[in-house]
This record gives sequence, C-alpha cells and structure tokens, in this order.
Amino acid sequence: MRIYLLSLDRKRSFFYADESEPPDDGPDGDDSRDEETAWQGRIREHREQLQSVWEQSETRIVRWSRRAWEWMHSWAHPDETMLRRLRSASRVELHHPAGREPEEVRGLWSRYLAQRWCRHLFWLSVNLIVAPPAVMTLWVLPGPNVIGYWFAYRAIHHALIVRGIHRARWGGLPLELRASPALDFPIERDGEGRAAHPAIDGPAPLLSEHIARTEAESAAVDPPSDKL
Repeated sequence: MRIYLLSLDRKRSFFYADESEPPDDGPDGDDSRDEETAWQGRIREHREQLQSVWEQSETRIVRWSRRAWEWMHSWAHPDETMLRRLRSASRVELHHPAGREPEEVRGLWSRYLAQRWCRHLFWLSVNLIVAPPAVMTLWVLPGPNVIGYWFAYRAIHHALIVRGIHRARWGGLPLELRASPALDFPIERDGEGRAAHPAIDGPAPLLSEHIARTEAESAAVDPPSDKL
C-alpha cells in the first residue's frame, strides 16, 4: 500500500493514499469470498440485490433517501478509506519529502495513527450505543430507515478502521520509508482548480478534500489572532 506525506507548508501536512492503486489481498482482505460460508454468501447476494434496487429506483422516497445518504457521507473524513485498507495491506510504502528526516516522518506517522485511533474508537463507541435504538425507533418511518442504517453502517466502518490502525500500530505491519525529492515540491492546481501533485501517478480524486480538511483542522487548532 502506497501512502504519501504531502505538505501544504512546513507546519501543515497530511497523509494521502494512492487511490489508483488496487487494494492488497492481505490475510484479512475483502477478497476472501472463497472462504465465506453459505449463509454469508446468501446475505452478501441479498445485500447486493437490495443495493441495486435502491440505487436504480426513482421513487420519491428512495431519491430522498439517496440524497440523505450522500449528504451524511459528506461528513466522513477523506482518509477513512486509507485507514480501512490498512487491515488488508501486506506492507506500507510511506513516500515522504527528501527534506524531512526519517525520524521526523516516523514520528508524524505514529502521532497521526494515535490521533485517528482515539477519534475512531470514540465514534465507534457512540455509534454502537446509538445504532440499536435508532434502528428500532425509526423503522416505522416510510421508506428505508436511512438514519438508523447510517449509525449501524458507521459503527461497522469505524470498527474496520480501528482494526486497520491497530494492525499498523501493534500488528507488525511492515513500514518502509522512501524519500522522494518530488515531494519537496508544492501541491499544484490545474485550470479547473483541481489539486494534483507530480509525485502521484494517476488521478487524485480526494486530494482537494484532504487539503480542505487539513486547512480547516489547522485553523481550528490555531485560529488567526486579531491584530490591533
């Protein structure tokens, strides 16, 4: 699994996964369908059928449910897919600017994982508490119980992320640091304002979201002071 350390400036940086890279087929990967039981296969097929109907239906309540689901998805942090993929990665290749020392990069990676561990463990606990009453209480509403399903979905999602972070911190997931002079250059934007970086091969669809979240989080931590 290839991850980049990208910098907005010397103080602000973030970790970004190569979205064009196919997922690893690790020991706990999602490509283990050969080992699934018969009832797990039936559940998966039923879920895929329901998802297909839900995505293609044009009834008013289903259209509203899809918009609500997409709106709630906009709350998710763009690094969640990367963190979830850690649970199935065979190794992590961490590409960093050549101007940063390996000890500094390891420290940034360790602190980042520790912060995300606390965040997702907290939200996992919250969603585990909220999901059962939300599902049971809101099932009487017309249409799919989007809100109840959302809490259940997020509980599972946070659990997978926590598992991935645990593997990266304590599970012996190999970490290889690779210095790249190209990463010393700043992030660029094309004529349409889309972010890109010369060190990243292929499309970078979530890069702009990473930049926006990093800028928002740094502003919340270090708000601008009023100048007299």
